[in-house]
Order: sequence, then C-alpha cells, then structure tokens
Amino acid sequence: MSAFGIFAMASFSGWAQRNSAYCAAFAVGLLSVGVMFHLIPEATNISISALSWVLAGFVAMVLIGMGVQTAVARQPEGAALTFGYVSIIGLAAHSFLDGAVYAASFWDEAFTGWLATGGLLFHEFPEGVIAYALLAQAGLARARAIILALIAAALTTVAGTITAQSIFGLASAPPLAAMLGAAAGALIYVLIFHLGPHATKTPNKRGYDVAMLGVVIGTAAILFEKMAGGHFH
Repeated sequence: MSAFGIFAMASFSGWAQRNSAYCAAFAVGLLSVGVMFHLIPEATNISISALSWVLAGFVAMVLIGMGVQTAVARQPEGAALTFGYVSIIGLAAHSFLDGAVYAASFWDEAFTGWLATGGLLFHEFPEGVIAYALLAQAGLARARAIILALIAAALTTVAGTITAQSIFGLASAPPLAAMLGAAAGALIYVLIFHLGPHATKTPNKRGYDVAMLGVVIGTAAILFEKMAGGHFH
C-alpha cells in the first residue's frame, strides 16, 4: 500500500493527493471501532493494567513526534533538503513502529490482527504519498526520491514487524496485555495526529461519509466475530 502511494504520487501526483485523504478517512472509521471496541477491551480482559500501557503507548508516540518536530524546527529557513531528510527519518521511525503494532496485534489472535491491519493498510497509502512528497519537495531526483520513500515508508514497516515478532518470540509468556495496550495507544496517536487531519482534506466533507463506511465495516466485522464464537484461528 505504501509502494502504491509512492508510485501513484510519482506518476499521477494530482490523483494521489486527492484520493489519499479518502483512504485516511476510511482508516479513521475502521481503526476507531477496532481500537475502542475490540483492541482495548481485549487488552483489559487480560489485565486491567493494560490501560496504563495504552497511555504509555500514546505518550511514547507523542514524545517521538515532538522530537521530530523539534529537529525540523531547528533547521535554518530554506534548508529544504535537510528538512526533507529529517522528516523522512521521523516517518521511517513511525513506520517501524507500525510494523511492531502489526506483530503485537496478531500475537493475541488472528481477528485482532486483521482488524488492526485492515485499518493500518489504508493508512499506508497516504503515508507513501507523504513520504514521496517530502523528498520531492526537498529537491531530490525522481528515482532517488522513490527509492528512499520505499525504504522509509514500506521496508521499515516490514523490518518493524520482523523485529517485534522476534523479540516477542523470545519470551516464554509474552506480555499480551502490555503489547495490546501499547498498540492501542500508538493507534490512538495515529488517529489523532496523522489520519484525522489528513482525512479532513476530502472535498465537500465527503470524508465523513467514507469514515462512516469504515465504522460500519469495522462494527460488522466485530459483530460477525462475536457471533462466530469469539475468536478466529
């Protein structure tokens, strides 16, 4: 999905910019339902201490975001290339954490993983668009911007998933409540600071309709999972 956003932006920048906001809006609806009505309840059913991990995951993402913004703000005015590189490093760190969220959400059971992944996949398209746009605006050649954007927005997610999966696999009893809680907190940050603002860019407020479609699909998935017996394996 990130690669699709990158190549769409490189080839059809107008179309990619117009439609990335719709993807963000759909992800807002789907992830909001998944986080509030499945991921957090799933975590608190394991342990009530999961709520503190929700807060910890959110705060950690806020601090990372503040650190990147501070680094960018300190760059001298007009240093477009430096701004592009600093921004892309921050995006790569965020994408790496997305991968860790995939691993954590799948570790509990398949339905939790697919619900979180469904929302995050639509989040990856605008992330690819943003990654390429940052590098192109910094003045990089088209081919170099594509390669660096693929590394920052796509390969880092895979690396984050593999790394987190390896770390979780070393534990004899993985801390599921902590993993799911921190994943929920990270997703709340993504919803508030990344997806939400991007989703408002849809024309004529159509993002609300697309977000509601995400809510309907997410709710239907949770209801179907409950009626099917509680968990998919």
